[in-house]
Order: sequence, then structure tokens, then C-alpha cells
Amino acid sequence: MEQGRRHRIRHRIQAELLRLRRHRILWIRAALVSAFVLLNAVPVSRDLFDTVTLRTERAAEIVNQLRAALHIDSDVQVAAVLYHPLVFSVEPLDKARDHFVLSMEINFLLKLDDEELYAALAHELGHVWVYKHFPFLQTERLANSIALRVVPRESFESLYMKLWTYERAAGVPMDDLLGPKENGNSTNAVLSAAPP
Repeated sequence: MEQGRRHRIRHRIQAELLRLRRHRILWIRAALVSAFVLLNAVPVSRDLFDTVTLRTERAAEIVNQLRAALHIDSDVQVAAVLYHPLVFSVEPLDKARDHFVLSMEINFLLKLDDEELYAALAHELGHVWVYKHFPFLQTERLANSIALRVVPRESFESLYMKLWTYERAAGVPMDDLLGPKENGNSTNAVLSAAPP
């Protein structure tokens, strides 16, 4: 009986989140509390709730900074979620690709320092940039090449090591994801619509 109740609650939460997403509403606080309490059946400490809220708000600030630096005019909403199969992900909310939602898995979000968070968000915004300029060329390396214009390579290396530990995955050579190391500063200040 308890599993049936949890299934109904999970279904109601998923239906509500889908409704909110369709209406492009940022649902950080209400969804976070509901998901923690109802899905995990454990009380949420006020400290944890505040920490997640602050990190999500910080992520939204960083997204806006990175959008400006990468000349991305699309709206990008940030959402903290309990689980996402890709841990961090971005997807368009409309066919014109003017509105996106960037989802961040809470447990991984809380493990990132600010530099790693910048790298993770820059990578996802790299996907947004590619969606807007070359929608059929979506690759991890291409998204990273856009993100490397505004975030140093070292932040990505740290991020990927943390991600592979989190996912208990072996990982791949950094050069496959980030390209070969260049001499000097790895951040490229020149932005263009040409693919890197």
C-alpha cells in the first residue's frame, strides 16, 4: 500500500512539474520541498533547503553572466531536480529555441565549487549556443569548445573528474572532451558564429 501511495504522489509531482515546465515557470522552491518530502519520505532540514536554494540562485546568476559573455539571447531557466540521467542537462522548451530549461541534479550540484559550477553551466550554455547556430552538430566537445571561450580548461578538468567519481564511471581522455591543451591561457576571448 505504501508503494502505491508513493507512486501516486510521484505521478502527481511529475504531472505538476510538466505543467509548470510547459508554462515556463521557474519552480525551484516548491518543487524542491515537495520532491524531498514526498519522494524520499524524509524531513528536509532547513539548512539543506537553504543551501540548495542558495546554490540554485547562484547558478541562475552565473547563467546570466555566461549568457552575456557568450552573446546568447535565449531565455535559460535554471531548475534543481532530484534526479536527471545526465546529471546536468539543457533542453529547448519551444521549437524556435528561444526558451530553455537547464536542469541540475541536486546531489551533484552540492558537490561543486564555484569554478566547477561555472564550467558545468558554461558547458550547458555551449549546447544552447550550438542549438542557436548549428543545431545538428550537438557534441560534448563542441559544447566544451564554446564554453572554453569563457571558462578555463582547469575548471573543466576538475569538473569531469568529479563527475566521473559521482557517476562511478571510468571517464575518457580529457583531450577527447576538451581538445588538445594549448600553450598559454585556455580561455578564448574571441566569439564568432563559426564552428570552432
